[in-house]
Amino acid sequence: MDILDERVFEGFGIKPRYIRKLKYMYIIRTDKGVFVIRKTDADKERILFCDDIKNGLRRKGYRYFDMFEKAVDGEPYFQLDGTNYIMTASGRETLNPDYSSSYDFREIIKAFAGFHRAAVFGESSEFENFLGEDIYERFRSEMKSLERTRRMVYRKRRPEDIDYTFLKNYDYYMELCSRSLEGLEKYGFEDERLRARREGRIIINDADEETMVMYPTGVRMTELLKLSVASPIEDLRLIIDRYLKKRTDSGGVGAGEIIKEYAEKNDISDRQIKLLYYMLLFPERYIKTYCDYYKKGHIFTPVYVKDSVGRIISRKEGNLLYISELIK
Repeated sequence: MDILDERVFEGFGIKPRYIRKLKYMYIIRTDKGVFVIRKTDADKERILFCDDIKNGLRRKGYRYFDMFEKAVDGEPYFQLDGTNYIMTASGRETLNPDYSSSYDFREIIKAFAGFHRAAVFGESSEFENFLGEDIYERFRSEMKSLERTRRMVYRKRRPEDIDYTFLKNYDYYMELCSRSLEGLEKYGFEDERLRARREGRIIINDADEETMVMYPTGVRMTELLKLSVASPIEDLRLIIDRYLKKRTDSGGVGAGEIIKEYAEKNDISDRQIKLLYYMLLFPERYIKTYCDYYKKGHIFTPVYVKDSVGRIISRKEGNLLYISELIK
């Protein structure tokens, strides 16, 4: 097990009595309480930005997240040998929500909606370095990558099964790309981005259940280190996409129920729902799986990619039917 350098404890001014390693975090029991320490790739500017947003949310009365504990130098992080560490309080050992649980997923939806309702700060030059990416342009780029990949596969002298699967499904997924981009343009995705920027809307930009804690009172956010200025529907896209990947049966929480649960805590317009549908329509996971395989020198074995693609293809009709509930 990796051992956390004792200088990190000194940097945060704590003396551990018990240390437990859990995935990428350390749960530390001290005489001052229980804390979680994580190593992060986030730089100083991002940590300070996220800390400022958290402070702003607290001033608004929103407290469903963990603050960064201050290091002995007063900063919301501690740096050692060029690596940044953050520490948050923990009332107990971490229990993460489970996307495959309908109850947990509903709590995740409520947590995101509550955050979005509170995290509106107005236009500010301080946000300029933390604007969300242009998903429309990224989708266009990924669509072109799909086209280039087809040309490359056609040129292969000895195609494998994985290549034939790609060619067989190419037209279907290219059609989804086209429909997605056309819908995003038709319903004004660029206007939605600009509106979010003018209103200073902050999104979580992270759907990983390991950055949330499940309590009897609901979901609480922990790190909040990927905050950016963007439309809330971009967060909704992330959590719905993750739910579609995790759910194990045809039951669970329907797409219409997601919108209903969300709307109880934060407004969402018909236009935003349509934009959400067209964002979810884009076959991002399918493209990424193949492009990673072809671009990165077969780091992933053909068997692994074949299994991954097989799961995506097997769910394509069910997922399409699921998200189509959004625009009925």
